[in-house]
Amino acid sequence: MKIRPIEVKDAERIVEIMRQKTVLPNIIALPSLRTGKFEERLKSPSPSQHDFVAEVDGKVVGLCGLNQGIGRRSHTGSLFVFIDEEYHGKGIGTGLIQNAIDLADNWLMIERIELTVIDSNAKAKALYERLGFENEGFKHGSIVQNGRYAGEYCMARFRQGGAVKMEYDKVKELQY
Repeated sequence: MKIRPIEVKDAERIVEIMRQKTVLPNIIALPSLRTGKFEERLKSPSPSQHDFVAEVDGKVVGLCGLNQGIGRRSHTGSLFVFIDEEYHGKGIGTGLIQNAIDLADNWLMIERIELTVIDSNAKAKALYERLGFENEGFKHGSIVQNGRYAGEYCMARFRQGGAVKMEYDKVKELQY
């Protein structure tokens, strides 16, 4: 597996993955997503958006994005990831997320990475937990998934030894 920054030429393949039967219900996208619209996003990226793709034998099989907050939230980042359904369970997601964590911890000095995961996506939630993300709460009925109102777990990972982690640990200690 090779991990590299996303390029405009990857748009068609990424949209193809996003539309897959087991991927689309678990990401915040609609089946009507157009490749051209996604290409435009890639042509004019925000300086705070950091997207990486995973390739296997030259074929793009996954995408992970880390969006750094701005202003008073510049110490935070939000993460998303999705993988081609043929490559689920093969370490692609783990590799992409570890790459994003390295970027956050060692290059951007992000203290807190946030994400949400839809309630029916137990495998993704378990992956995030293995990589140090903690459940912070649950949003009931926050997203439509296959004709139902689904909930989302709110999860976060804190940079080890960082000020936010120390403050978070103090608050947790007081609560228990």
